Amino acid sequence: MKVVAMKTQYIAPMSLWLVVRKRFLGTGLFIEPAWVGSGEKCGPVVFVSRVLAESYAYLRNKYHGPDDSDTWKVVALQDFDLLDHARGVDGPLYCMMAFGFSMEDADSVICINAPRLRYVPLPFDVPDGAHGITFAFGQWVFDFMRGEWARLGLPEFDRELEATDELDALSITEPVQTAIGRLNVCQEPSHKPGLWAVFSTRQQMWVSACEAHAAVSRPLH
Repeated sequence: MKVVAMKTQYIAPMSLWLVVRKRFLGTGLFIEPAWVGSGEKCGPVVFVSRVLAESYAYLRNKYHGPDDSDTWKVVALQDFDLLDHARGVDGPLYCMMAFGFSMEDADSVICINAPRLRYVPLPFDVPDGAHGITFAFGQWVFDFMRGEWARLGLPEFDRELEATDELDALSITEPVQTAIGRLNVCQEPSHKPGLWAVFSTRQQMWVSACEAHAAVSRPLH
């Protein structure tokens, strides 16, 4: 387990990433994370794969809707003030733990203004007036993800994630460009359920499988 102490202190067995953009409001600069979900369960997307996060940012910038922008970029969770963000949320803060893309076919991500994601909602009850807290991301979430990756035939996928975490800003460019270059985009999905994928840096390809039910997500802002 790693403990990171910066803008956000957190405990997790993997490094975590967000996709954010800057917005200038009447109250000043606002760093806005990408959100997904529906109804009461919606919140910021937290990626466990740096390559997936970079691919998401690239595709969202390229295919953004008329009320969106093309300024999304990836930041490490410790460089984003998650507690301050939680203060603006009514009720529990749901972190949407993204671990794959929803696919139309083995090579095509569903992308309607933003790529659709496969994710697990993880709620945090943040007390009013809280300061200096550490976000503990439950082990069960990562155990679930490891099980899903194992079903793709990637039982050691978390080790691939660790390897990319160590890359600097220049070195990460190569696997990201490879991932994007080997991915098609589907903007008119057939709504057939359940196909999803991750990019394996070892195999240099998107690895996909079909589940019984589709993971549905939509960008909120």
